[in-house]
Amino acid sequence: MDKFKELLDKFQSEFPAFEQRYEAFVDEVDKLKSTQTLCQHDIKHYRMFMQMLKQEMKTIDTKDNILSEIELSVIKNTFDEKEHLLREMEDCLPKQNGYYLSIVLGSVNVSFPNKQDKFAYKNNYENFKIAVSAIIAVLALLLYSCIQVRLMDSIFHLFIVWYYCTLTIRERILIQNGSRIKGWWATYHFILTAEAAVMLIWPHSESYAAFRDQFMLYTFYTAIVQCIQYYYQIGCLYKLRALGERPSMDITVDGYMSWMSKRLSFLLIFLILAYAFQFFNAYALYCIYQQSYCNEWQPLVVGAIYAFVCVGNMLTTVHVIRQKFSKLTPVKRNIMCKKYSISQHADDMFQPADANEKKNK
Repeated sequence: MDKFKELLDKFQSEFPAFEQRYEAFVDEVDKLKSTQTLCQHDIKHYRMFMQMLKQEMKTIDTKDNILSEIELSVIKNTFDEKEHLLREMEDCLPKQNGYYLSIVLGSVNVSFPNKQDKFAYKNNYENFKIAVSAIIAVLALLLYSCIQVRLMDSIFHLFIVWYYCTLTIRERILIQNGSRIKGWWATYHFILTAEAAVMLIWPHSESYAAFRDQFMLYTFYTAIVQCIQYYYQIGCLYKLRALGERPSMDITVDGYMSWMSKRLSFLLIFLILAYAFQFFNAYALYCIYQQSYCNEWQPLVVGAIYAFVCVGNMLTTVHVIRQKFSKLTPVKRNIMCKKYSISQHADDMFQPADANEKKNK
């Protein structure tokens, strides 16, 4: 009994200190939320303020005053830097869920409070993507070479539907936390979800059997390409983080570095072949749909989806490559140099590939 009372006294003496720490924690959380709300209001305020100043700048006549024209040009560059800074600040603040996340998750807050949590989630996303892509590649190869059972095909299609549904949710959470995923690539996974759903409900028929093996080969190849693309992006981001400070939520990189050329050329070969495979799938499905034995609507819909994503992928890839090879503006170059914290090699790193080759020659 004496020992029990001694432990009880220790518990009662320590518990009030814990209560004080908890109350202090609640106060800090309230202060944090209040500060976050104030910062969000300030970002909107200063954006509107800059828009008003830009409108005022347009009304200023500088035809006869070269000094004023130069001064306004410097001010405009300053505004560009401030807009980029406000965007970086906004990425660190919590946001309301977008339309898609609101439907799927409701009002659950998916904004991470610090960079460590954001990086951990992005790393988890990348690991999830590479792991499932490897599983899909193995299953597609097995179904093509060994297993010819419609039930297993249905399970495989259902697995792909689940994968792309999960991927769209994860990508929306990444975008919610500041990731710069291109709009087409996010939409592309929604389209693939619909394509996988149509494949799932395609009845076992002669038309399905005519396309089945080709679909398994295509799925195997695209899963391998996704693995190659994953290692390309991870390698580039790892090197950029080693050189300087890359934002933790980046999936791809802005700008073009000379050391990326070999990796990008290697990746582009596989991407172009994947797009050609998509076009071939669309053509094959159209031919199947024209056959007398085809009484289903699925070949036409899946073929149209393949044709659409092929065109979208090609156009987006060309646009991204042009962006990577294009010369950056002085303001953008200055911002990126600050991110990488590199001064002596900044000019070489942010010039187009042709300029670097001429300089080397």
